[in-house]
Amino acid sequence: MWTQNKMTLPIMMMACISHVHPLFARRTMMTTAFSFSSTNSAITTASRGGIRKQQHHPFSTTTSSSSEEEVWNRAAEEIDPYSEEAKLNLSNFYKRHNIDSIKDAEKDHKKLLRLTEQVLSWNQRLNLISRKDCTPEVVYHRHVLPSIALMPLVLKSSHDTDDDNNNKNNNSQPLKIVDVGTGGGFPGLPLALLLPHCEFTLVDSIQKKLVAVSEMAAELDVENVRIHCGRCEEMYAEREGRMEHLGKYDVCLGRSVTALPRFCAWMYPLLKKQQQQQEEDCDGEEGRLIYIIGGELEDVVESRIQSDTYLDELLDREEGTSDKRALIFMANDVE
Repeated sequence: MWTQNKMTLPIMMMACISHVHPLFARRTMMTTAFSFSSTNSAITTASRGGIRKQQHHPFSTTTSSSSEEEVWNRAAEEIDPYSEEAKLNLSNFYKRHNIDSIKDAEKDHKKLLRLTEQVLSWNQRLNLISRKDCTPEVVYHRHVLPSIALMPLVLKSSHDTDDDNNNKNNNSQPLKIVDVGTGGGFPGLPLALLLPHCEFTLVDSIQKKLVAVSEMAAELDVENVRIHCGRCEEMYAEREGRMEHLGKYDVCLGRSVTALPRFCAWMYPLLKKQQQQQEEDCDGEEGRLIYIIGGELEDVVESRIQSDTYLDELLDREEGTSDKRALIFMANDVE
């Protein structure tokens, strides 16, 4: 667990900083003072909340009418997130990707429901996701599950095992994962929730969203997340940041952040390089970029893809539920 070193400042005095942003501890109101931890710190834990066993969530609103969103909503409305079917689907997902021996689907399903409720609650105060789409079904099926779909890709290596070592690199160190453009915490927060032995850094330039993300993490007792408020290029602009982040990440994540070639250029300095591993006499692997995207791709991008898998295939959902796919690039392919 990362050590903690807290200090308190009024929220109005908070400013984005160029190094990894300290984590916000639990607050009761958006307008109260909050504490934050040093760079190598875990979010302060908070008491657990109960799961609301209900079919119609009080945070539900009307849904959008655009064609893509209608496809998502029709699929989501077929399965209640609180149902046994939803829990069974998560269990089958684990079995299909050979991670059922290290994951408990029943416990994880409850965690994902609590996360869904946190997103619904916070979305009443600020737009983590579109308020037109803020129903339990849409949050769970359109945001939470697509994030979880990346789990087998995050854990995949050339030395796959079915035990807890899947959460570590080949040098027996925890996997270091950075989610750039995390927004409301996707895909990084759901993955951090279910992969406690991996270390996650969530990056975004919008401070108020990161306040919500760190609050949700505290409520869910997620201790393996830290926050950077600012641009990812700032993470390695200064000497301290270079030591902490330059070439240090096993996996970089993104979800429809910007044009993919630009995003690749941003991620390249953060990823571990094969040559770097050899020079340091490490048995670790080259870093990977995993990116969720929909629509057509440029030829220059397609020529460098190592893996291209639709989220529907990963989740074993009906084809056409979403046009989103998960692309994998090795570090040297995003230079």
